[in-house]
Amino acid sequence: MVPEHGPASPAGAAPRHTVSVPFTAGGTGPAPLTWSQQYYLAELDAARPHGRSLAITRLYPLIAGTDEKEATTALRELVERYESLRSRVTRTVPPGQYVHRQGSLDVAVHEVTAPATDHDVRAAAEAVLADLARRPFDVVEEWPLRAALIGTGEGPRFLALAFSHVAVDAFALLPVGAFLVARCARADPVARTAPGCAVEALQPRELAEAEASRTPRRALRHAEQTLRRMPAAPTGAGPSATGERFRFLRRRSAALDLAVGAVAARTGESPASVLTAAVLAVDAARSGERYGVVQLISANRLRPETVDAVVPCSQPVLCCVDTRDASFAELVRRTASASLRAYGAGPCPPAALAELRATVEKERGIRLDGAPTLNYRPRATSLPLRETDAEELRRAAADAESAWVDSVMLWQSAHYLSADVDDSGMRLLLQIDTDVRPARWAEHWLADLEDLLTTYGAP
Repeated sequence: MVPEHGPASPAGAAPRHTVSVPFTAGGTGPAPLTWSQQYYLAELDAARPHGRSLAITRLYPLIAGTDEKEATTALRELVERYESLRSRVTRTVPPGQYVHRQGSLDVAVHEVTAPATDHDVRAAAEAVLADLARRPFDVVEEWPLRAALIGTGEGPRFLALAFSHVAVDAFALLPVGAFLVARCARADPVARTAPGCAVEALQPRELAEAEASRTPRRALRHAEQTLRRMPAAPTGAGPSATGERFRFLRRRSAALDLAVGAVAARTGESPASVLTAAVLAVDAARSGERYGVVQLISANRLRPETVDAVVPCSQPVLCCVDTRDASFAELVRRTASASLRAYGAGPCPPAALAELRATVEKERGIRLDGAPTLNYRPRATSLPLRETDAEELRRAAADAESAWVDSVMLWQSAHYLSADVDDSGMRLLLQIDTDVRPARWAEHWLADLEDLLTTYGAP
Protein backbone atom coordinates (compact mmCIF):
# COMPACT_ATOMS: atom_id res chain seq x y z
CA MET A 1 0.00 0.00 0.00
CA VAL A 2 1.32 3.47 -0.92
CA PRO A 3 1.47 5.73 2.14
CA GLU A 4 -0.29 9.05 1.93
CA HIS A 5 1.14 11.99 3.79
CA GLY A 6 -0.64 14.99 5.23
CA PRO A 7 -4.08 15.34 6.80
CA ALA A 8 -6.73 12.97 5.52
CA SER A 9 -9.24 15.81 5.38
CA PRO A 10 -9.08 19.51 6.18
CA ALA A 11 -10.28 20.38 9.64
CA GLY A 12 -12.74 23.18 10.22
CA ALA A 13 -13.72 23.81 6.59
CA ALA A 14 -16.56 21.79 5.12
CA PRO A 15 -16.63 21.55 1.31
CA ARG A 16 -19.80 23.39 0.34
CA HIS A 17 -19.72 22.65 -3.38
CA THR A 18 -17.45 22.26 -6.39
CA VAL A 19 -17.25 24.81 -9.18
CA SER A 20 -16.35 23.68 -12.68
CA VAL A 21 -14.16 26.32 -14.35
CA PRO A 22 -14.08 25.82 -18.15
CA PHE A 23 -11.24 27.27 -20.20
CA THR A 24 -10.53 27.73 -23.91
CA ALA A 25 -7.23 28.97 -25.29
CA GLY A 26 -4.96 28.93 -28.30
CA GLY A 27 -1.67 27.09 -28.52
CA THR A 28 -2.49 23.40 -28.66
CA GLY A 29 -0.83 20.18 -29.71
CA PRO A 30 1.96 17.77 -28.79
CA ALA A 31 5.30 19.05 -27.55
CA PRO A 32 8.51 17.64 -26.10
CA LEU A 33 9.27 18.05 -22.41
CA THR A 34 11.96 20.56 -21.54
CA TRP A 35 15.11 19.21 -19.88
CA SER A 36 13.93 20.48 -16.52
CA GLN A 37 10.52 18.88 -17.00
CA GLN A 38 12.23 15.58 -17.82
CA TYR A 39 14.23 15.87 -14.60
CA TYR A 40 11.16 16.58 -12.47
CA LEU A 41 9.12 13.82 -14.14
CA ALA A 42 11.84 11.30 -13.23
CA GLU A 43 11.90 12.61 -9.65
CA LEU A 44 8.10 12.46 -9.43
CA ASP A 45 8.03 8.88 -10.73
CA ALA A 46 10.68 7.89 -8.17
CA ALA A 47 8.80 9.59 -5.31
CA ARG A 48 5.36 8.21 -6.21
CA PRO A 49 5.84 4.71 -4.70
CA HIS A 50 6.76 6.40 -1.42
CA GLY A 51 3.58 8.50 -1.38
CA ARG A 52 5.26 11.87 -1.91
CA SER A 53 3.66 14.26 -4.37
CA LEU A 54 6.44 16.81 -5.05
CA ALA A 55 3.62 19.37 -5.17
CA ILE A 56 4.49 23.06 -4.87
CA THR A 57 1.85 24.92 -2.88
CA ARG A 58 0.77 28.52 -2.52
CA LEU A 59 -1.94 30.06 -0.32
CA TYR A 60 -3.07 33.41 -1.70
CA PRO A 61 -5.07 35.75 0.58
CA LEU A 62 -7.83 37.34 -1.48
CA ILE A 63 -8.62 41.03 -1.75
CA ALA A 64 -11.49 41.92 0.58
CA GLY A 65 -14.80 41.70 -1.25
CA THR A 66 -13.60 39.24 -3.91
CA ASP A 67 -16.46 36.91 -4.73
CA GLU A 68 -16.44 33.36 -6.02
CA LYS A 69 -16.99 34.36 -9.64
CA GLU A 70 -14.12 36.86 -9.61
CA ALA A 71 -11.72 34.31 -8.11
CA THR A 72 -12.66 31.54 -10.55
CA THR A 73 -12.47 33.97 -13.48
CA ALA A 74 -8.90 34.80 -12.47
CA LEU A 75 -8.13 31.07 -12.35
CA ARG A 76 -9.61 30.54 -15.82
CA GLU A 77 -7.53 33.41 -17.23
CA LEU A 78 -4.43 32.01 -15.52
CA VAL A 79 -4.82 28.57 -17.11
CA GLU A 80 -5.58 30.10 -20.50
CA ARG A 81 -2.51 32.35 -20.28
CA TYR A 82 0.07 29.68 -19.45
CA GLU A 83 0.41 26.50 -21.51
CA SER A 84 2.14 24.55 -18.74
CA LEU A 85 -1.03 24.72 -16.60
CA ARG A 86 -3.16 23.03 -19.28
CA SER A 87 -0.65 20.41 -20.39
CA ARG A 88 -0.56 16.70 -19.58
CA VAL A 89 2.30 14.26 -19.91
CA THR A 90 2.21 11.68 -22.69
CA ARG A 91 3.99 8.42 -21.85
CA THR A 92 5.68 8.11 -25.21
CA VAL A 93 9.35 7.21 -25.71
CA PRO A 94 10.77 9.63 -24.79
CA PRO A 95 7.94 11.14 -22.70
CA GLY A 96 6.31 14.29 -24.03
CA GLN A 97 3.35 16.51 -23.27
CA TYR A 98 0.16 17.65 -24.92
CA VAL A 99 -1.02 21.24 -24.60
CA HIS A 100 -4.83 21.23 -24.46
CA ARG A 101 -6.91 23.95 -26.05
CA GLN A 102 -9.85 23.50 -23.74
CA GLY A 103 -10.92 21.71 -20.61
CA SER A 104 -12.38 22.27 -17.17
CA LEU A 105 -10.77 22.72 -13.76
CA ASP A 106 -12.75 21.63 -10.68
CA VAL A 107 -12.46 24.03 -7.74
CA ALA A 108 -13.70 22.92 -4.31
CA VAL A 109 -15.31 25.72 -2.30
CA HIS A 110 -14.89 25.31 1.48
CA GLU A 111 -16.75 27.26 4.13
CA VAL A 112 -15.50 27.62 7.70
CA THR A 113 -18.27 27.14 10.20
CA ALA A 114 -19.32 30.34 11.97
CA PRO A 115 -18.30 31.90 14.26
CA ALA A 116 -14.78 31.96 12.81
CA THR A 117 -11.86 34.23 13.63
CA ASP A 118 -9.23 35.24 11.07
CA HIS A 119 -6.95 32.64 12.66
CA ASP A 120 -9.62 29.96 12.24
CA VAL A 121 -10.04 30.73 8.55
CA ARG A 122 -6.30 30.73 7.86
CA ALA A 123 -5.81 27.48 9.77
CA ALA A 124 -8.61 25.87 7.78
CA ALA A 125 -7.13 27.19 4.53
CA GLU A 126 -3.71 25.76 5.41
CA ALA A 127 -5.31 22.38 6.10
CA VAL A 128 -7.10 22.47 2.74
CA LEU A 129 -3.82 23.36 1.03
CA ALA A 130 -2.03 20.43 2.70
CA ASP A 131 -4.81 18.12 1.56
CA LEU A 132 -4.47 19.34 -2.04
CA ALA A 133 -0.77 18.45 -1.98
CA ARG A 134 -1.14 15.10 -0.22
CA ARG A 135 -1.76 12.85 -3.22
CA PRO A 136 0.80 12.45 -6.05
CA PHE A 137 -0.32 13.96 -9.35
CA ASP A 138 -1.48 11.66 -12.13
CA VAL A 139 0.45 13.60 -14.75
CA VAL A 140 -1.23 11.78 -17.65
CA GLU A 141 -4.88 12.12 -16.64
CA GLU A 142 -4.90 15.12 -14.29
CA TRP A 143 -4.36 18.83 -14.83
CA PRO A 144 -1.11 19.98 -13.19
CA LEU A 145 -3.03 22.40 -10.96
CA ARG A 146 -5.40 21.74 -8.05
CA ALA A 147 -7.41 24.60 -6.61
CA ALA A 148 -9.73 25.38 -3.73
CA LEU A 149 -11.42 28.45 -2.27
CA ILE A 150 -11.74 28.81 1.50
CA GLY A 151 -13.86 31.36 3.28
CA THR A 152 -16.94 32.01 5.36
CA GLY A 153 -20.58 32.60 4.55
CA GLU A 154 -19.57 36.12 3.52
CA GLY A 155 -17.39 34.87 0.66
CA PRO A 156 -13.97 33.39 -0.14
CA ARG A 157 -10.94 34.58 1.80
CA PHE A 158 -8.15 32.38 0.43
CA LEU A 159 -7.23 30.72 -2.85
CA ALA A 160 -5.26 27.48 -2.29
CA LEU A 161 -3.24 26.13 -5.22
CA ALA A 162 -1.12 22.98 -5.54
CA PHE A 163 1.02 22.62 -8.67
CA SER A 164 2.74 19.62 -10.20
CA HIS A 165 6.51 20.08 -10.25
CA VAL A 166 6.50 18.93 -13.88
CA ALA A 167 4.59 22.12 -14.73
CA VAL A 168 6.36 24.69 -12.55
CA ASP A 169 9.26 25.32 -10.21
CA ALA A 170 9.48 28.00 -7.52
CA PHE A 171 10.67 30.70 -9.94
CA ALA A 172 7.82 29.91 -12.34
CA LEU A 173 5.35 30.80 -9.60
CA LEU A 174 6.62 34.39 -9.37
CA PRO A 175 4.81 35.52 -12.56
CA VAL A 176 1.84 33.38 -11.49
CA GLY A 177 1.71 35.30 -8.22
CA ALA A 178 1.98 38.64 -10.04
CA PHE A 179 -0.83 37.58 -12.38
CA LEU A 180 -3.14 36.75 -9.46
CA VAL A 181 -2.21 39.86 -7.46
CA ALA A 182 -3.26 41.96 -10.47
CA ARG A 183 -6.69 40.32 -10.38
CA CYS A 184 -7.83 38.97 -7.03
CA ALA A 185 -5.00 38.20 -4.58
CA ARG A 186 -3.98 40.62 -1.84
CA ALA A 187 -0.35 39.48 -1.90
CA ASP A 188 2.03 36.80 -3.13
CA PRO A 189 2.88 34.55 -0.15
CA VAL A 190 6.48 34.22 -1.41
CA ALA A 191 8.05 37.61 -2.03
CA ARG A 192 10.01 38.09 -5.22
CA THR A 193 13.81 38.19 -4.95
CA ALA A 194 14.47 39.74 -8.37
CA PRO A 195 12.56 42.04 -10.73
CA GLY A 196 10.62 40.67 -13.67
CA CYS A 197 11.71 41.07 -17.27
CA ALA A 198 10.22 43.11 -20.10
CA VAL A 199 11.16 40.40 -22.62
CA GLU A 200 8.24 38.10 -23.44
CA ALA A 201 8.67 34.78 -21.67
CA LEU A 202 8.89 31.49 -23.53
CA GLN A 203 6.10 28.93 -23.32
CA PRO A 204 7.15 25.30 -22.68
CA ARG A 205 7.01 24.30 -26.36
CA GLU A 206 9.19 27.25 -27.35
CA LEU A 207 11.71 26.48 -24.60
CA ALA A 208 11.87 22.81 -25.62
CA GLU A 209 12.47 23.83 -29.24
CA ALA A 210 15.26 26.19 -28.15
CA GLU A 211 16.90 23.40 -26.14
CA ALA A 212 16.65 20.99 -29.07
CA SER A 213 18.61 23.44 -31.23
CA ARG A 214 21.52 23.57 -28.75
CA THR A 215 24.29 21.02 -28.38
CA PRO A 216 25.13 20.73 -24.67
CA ARG A 217 28.77 19.77 -25.30
CA ARG A 218 30.12 22.18 -22.69
CA ALA A 219 27.76 20.91 -19.98
CA LEU A 220 28.50 17.25 -20.73
CA ARG A 221 32.26 17.90 -20.84
CA HIS A 222 32.07 19.57 -17.42
CA ALA A 223 29.96 16.69 -16.08
CA GLU A 224 32.41 14.08 -17.39
CA GLN A 225 35.37 15.82 -15.75
CA THR A 226 33.47 15.84 -12.46
CA LEU A 227 32.32 12.22 -12.70
CA ARG A 228 35.89 11.07 -13.26
CA ARG A 229 36.92 12.73 -9.97
CA MET A 230 33.80 12.00 -7.93
CA PRO A 231 34.21 9.73 -4.88
CA ALA A 232 32.43 6.38 -4.99
CA ALA A 233 28.96 6.19 -3.49
CA PRO A 234 28.77 4.78 0.05
CA THR A 235 27.69 1.20 0.54
CA GLY A 236 24.14 0.77 1.77
CA ALA A 237 23.22 0.36 5.41
CA GLY A 238 20.34 -1.96 4.55
CA PRO A 239 16.59 -1.49 5.06
CA SER A 240 15.60 0.71 7.99
CA ALA A 241 14.41 -1.15 11.08
CA THR A 242 11.63 1.41 11.55
CA GLY A 243 10.22 0.93 8.06
CA GLU A 244 10.70 4.64 7.32
CA ARG A 245 13.19 4.68 4.50
CA PHE A 246 13.36 8.44 3.99
CA ARG A 247 13.73 10.76 6.96
CA PHE A 248 13.74 14.56 7.16
CA LEU A 249 15.58 16.50 9.86
CA ARG A 250 14.81 20.20 10.25
CA ARG A 251 17.34 22.54 11.88
CA ARG A 252 17.36 26.20 12.82
CA SER A 253 20.29 27.76 14.68
CA ALA A 254 21.05 31.39 15.47
CA ALA A 255 24.73 30.53 15.92
CA LEU A 256 24.82 28.96 12.45
CA ASP A 257 23.28 32.12 10.98
CA LEU A 258 25.89 34.33 12.65
CA ALA A 259 28.75 32.08 11.57
CA VAL A 260 27.73 31.88 7.91
CA GLY A 261 27.23 35.65 7.78
CA ALA A 262 30.61 36.28 9.39
CA VAL A 263 32.55 33.96 7.07
CA ALA A 264 30.78 35.48 4.05
CA ALA A 265 31.66 39.00 5.22
CA ARG A 266 35.29 38.02 5.86
CA THR A 267 35.87 36.20 2.57
CA GLY A 268 33.77 38.46 0.36
CA GLU A 269 31.89 35.42 -0.96
CA SER A 270 28.18 34.64 -0.76
CA PRO A 271 26.48 32.76 2.10
CA ALA A 272 25.60 30.11 -0.50
CA SER A 273 29.30 29.54 -1.20
CA VAL A 274 30.04 29.38 2.53
CA LEU A 275 27.34 26.75 3.14
CA THR A 276 28.39 24.75 0.07
CA ALA A 277 32.02 24.77 1.21
CA ALA A 278 30.95 23.52 4.63
CA VAL A 279 28.99 20.65 3.05
CA LEU A 280 32.07 19.71 1.00
CA ALA A 281 34.39 19.99 4.00
CA VAL A 282 32.24 17.77 6.22
CA ASP A 283 31.92 15.10 3.55
CA ALA A 284 35.63 15.26 2.66
CA ALA A 285 36.56 14.81 6.33
CA ARG A 286 34.45 11.66 6.43
CA SER A 287 35.55 10.19 3.10
CA GLY A 288 39.21 11.20 3.08
CA GLU A 289 38.89 11.97 -0.64
CA ARG A 290 40.74 14.84 -2.29
CA TYR A 291 37.85 16.01 -4.44
CA GLY A 292 34.47 16.95 -3.06
CA VAL A 293 31.40 16.94 -5.27
CA VAL A 294 27.97 18.44 -4.63
CA GLN A 295 24.95 18.81 -6.85
CA LEU A 296 23.73 22.42 -6.85
CA ILE A 297 20.19 23.24 -7.95
CA SER A 298 20.57 25.84 -10.69
CA ALA A 299 17.64 28.14 -11.52
CA ASN A 300 18.79 28.37 -15.18
CA ARG A 301 17.03 31.69 -15.75
CA LEU A 302 19.85 33.92 -16.95
CA ARG A 303 18.42 34.45 -20.44
CA PRO A 304 15.77 37.22 -20.51
CA GLU A 305 13.16 35.03 -22.18
CA THR A 306 13.34 32.54 -19.28
CA VAL A 307 13.03 35.02 -16.38
CA ASP A 308 9.22 35.00 -16.30
CA ALA A 309 8.62 31.67 -18.06
CA VAL A 310 5.91 29.62 -16.33
CA VAL A 311 7.69 26.32 -16.80
CA PRO A 312 10.38 24.66 -14.68
CA CYS A 313 13.92 25.57 -15.70
CA SER A 314 15.84 24.40 -12.62
CA GLN A 315 18.12 21.35 -12.70
CA PRO A 316 21.03 20.05 -10.66
CA VAL A 317 24.55 20.82 -11.88
CA LEU A 318 27.69 19.06 -10.64
CA CYS A 319 30.19 21.16 -8.70
CA CYS A 320 33.65 19.69 -8.04
CA VAL A 321 36.16 21.25 -5.63
CA ASP A 322 39.74 20.26 -4.76
CA THR A 323 39.82 20.24 -0.94
CA ARG A 324 43.54 19.38 -0.55
CA ASP A 325 45.70 21.79 1.48
CA ALA A 326 42.94 24.38 1.78
CA SER A 327 42.08 26.45 4.82
CA PHE A 328 38.35 26.92 5.21
CA ALA A 329 38.56 30.48 3.86
CA GLU A 330 40.45 29.17 0.83
CA LEU A 331 37.91 26.35 0.41
CA VAL A 332 35.12 28.94 0.35
CA ARG A 333 36.93 30.81 -2.44
CA ARG A 334 37.55 27.60 -4.40
CA THR A 335 33.90 26.65 -3.96
CA ALA A 336 32.70 30.02 -5.23
CA SER A 337 34.83 29.65 -8.37
CA ALA A 338 33.76 26.04 -8.91
CA SER A 339 30.10 26.99 -8.47
CA LEU A 340 30.41 29.65 -11.17
CA ARG A 341 31.99 27.09 -13.50
CA ALA A 342 29.18 24.63 -12.82
CA TYR A 343 26.46 27.22 -13.40
CA GLY A 344 28.28 28.52 -16.48
CA ALA A 345 28.54 25.05 -18.02
CA GLY A 346 24.78 24.94 -17.85
CA PRO A 347 22.22 22.15 -17.86
CA CYS A 348 22.03 19.18 -20.19
CA PRO A 349 19.45 16.54 -21.17
CA PRO A 350 18.91 14.18 -18.20
CA ALA A 351 19.06 11.10 -20.45
CA ALA A 352 22.44 12.15 -21.86
CA LEU A 353 23.78 12.77 -18.35
CA ALA A 354 22.50 9.37 -17.15
CA GLU A 355 24.17 7.65 -20.11
CA LEU A 356 27.43 9.45 -19.39
CA ARG A 357 27.27 8.52 -15.70
CA ALA A 358 26.68 4.85 -16.57
CA THR A 359 29.67 4.88 -18.94
CA VAL A 360 32.01 6.39 -16.35
CA GLU A 361 30.71 4.04 -13.63
CA LYS A 362 31.48 1.05 -15.84
CA GLU A 363 34.98 2.34 -16.63
CA ARG A 364 35.79 3.12 -12.98
CA GLY A 365 34.01 0.05 -11.58
CA ILE A 366 32.16 2.08 -8.91
CA ARG A 367 28.77 3.65 -8.29
CA LEU A 368 28.56 7.44 -8.66
CA ASP A 369 25.15 8.26 -7.19
CA GLY A 370 26.40 9.31 -3.75
CA ALA A 371 26.94 13.04 -4.22
CA PRO A 372 24.96 15.27 -1.84
CA THR A 373 22.57 17.88 -3.21
CA LEU A 374 22.25 21.46 -1.97
CA ASN A 375 19.20 23.52 -2.83
CA TYR A 376 19.95 27.05 -1.59
CA ARG A 377 16.81 29.18 -1.79
CA PRO A 378 17.26 32.90 -1.05
CA ARG A 379 14.12 34.85 -0.23
CA ALA A 380 13.29 38.54 -0.70
CA THR A 381 15.61 39.64 2.11
CA SER A 382 19.23 38.64 2.69
CA LEU A 383 21.10 36.99 5.53
CA PRO A 384 22.97 39.70 7.49
CA LEU A 385 26.70 39.70 6.68
CA ARG A 386 28.82 40.94 9.57
CA GLU A 387 31.60 39.90 11.90
CA THR A 388 30.84 38.11 15.14
CA ASP A 389 32.91 36.81 18.05
CA ALA A 390 33.14 33.76 20.26
CA GLU A 391 31.03 35.28 23.03
CA GLU A 392 28.16 36.18 20.71
CA LEU A 393 28.28 32.71 19.16
CA ARG A 394 28.22 31.14 22.63
CA ARG A 395 25.12 33.12 23.64
CA ALA A 396 23.41 32.34 20.33
CA ALA A 397 23.96 28.59 20.72
CA ALA A 398 20.93 28.32 23.00
CA ASP A 399 18.65 29.67 20.27
CA ALA A 400 18.33 26.52 18.19
CA GLU A 401 15.87 23.74 17.46
CA SER A 402 15.84 20.45 15.59
CA ALA A 403 12.92 18.20 14.70
CA TRP A 404 12.19 15.16 12.60
CA VAL A 405 9.39 16.13 10.21
CA ASP A 406 7.60 14.83 7.13
CA SER A 407 7.73 16.30 3.65
CA VAL A 408 5.82 16.04 0.37
CA MET A 409 9.18 16.51 -1.36
CA LEU A 410 11.46 13.54 -1.93
CA TRP A 411 14.57 13.56 -4.09
CA GLN A 412 16.92 10.95 -5.52
CA SER A 413 19.98 11.83 -3.49
CA ALA A 414 21.87 10.04 -0.73
CA HIS A 415 21.47 13.23 1.30
CA TYR A 416 19.70 16.38 0.17
CA LEU A 417 20.01 19.68 2.02
CA SER A 418 17.49 22.47 1.45
CA ALA A 419 18.22 25.92 2.84
CA ASP A 420 15.57 28.65 2.95
CA VAL A 421 17.41 31.89 3.69
CA ASP A 422 16.35 35.45 4.51
CA ASP A 423 17.20 38.18 7.00
CA SER A 424 15.74 36.11 9.84
CA GLY A 425 18.22 33.28 9.26
CA MET A 426 18.66 29.91 7.60
CA ARG A 427 16.14 27.09 7.86
CA LEU A 428 17.73 23.77 6.94
CA LEU A 429 16.00 20.54 5.98
CA LEU A 430 18.16 17.44 5.53
CA GLN A 431 16.72 14.43 3.70
CA ILE A 432 18.48 11.09 4.09
CA ASP A 433 17.91 7.62 2.69
CA THR A 434 18.12 5.23 5.64
CA ASP A 435 18.90 2.36 3.27
CA VAL A 436 22.21 4.20 2.77
CA ARG A 437 22.78 5.86 6.15
CA PRO A 438 21.06 5.48 9.55
CA ALA A 439 18.98 8.30 11.01
CA ARG A 440 21.61 9.13 13.64
CA TRP A 441 24.02 9.90 10.78
CA ALA A 442 21.84 12.91 9.86
CA GLU A 443 22.01 14.26 13.41
CA HIS A 444 25.80 13.89 13.53
CA TRP A 445 26.22 15.35 10.03
CA LEU A 446 24.25 18.52 10.82
CA ALA A 447 26.09 18.85 14.13
CA ASP A 448 29.44 18.58 12.33
CA LEU A 449 28.31 21.15 9.77
CA GLU A 450 27.36 23.62 12.49
CA ASP A 451 30.49 22.95 14.55
CA LEU A 452 32.71 23.61 11.54
CA LEU A 453 30.96 26.87 10.68
CA THR A 454 30.87 28.22 14.23
CA THR A 455 34.55 27.33 14.66
CA TYR A 456 35.47 29.48 11.68
CA GLY A 457 32.78 32.07 12.36
CA ALA A 458 34.75 33.73 15.14
CA PRO A 459 37.92 35.56 13.97
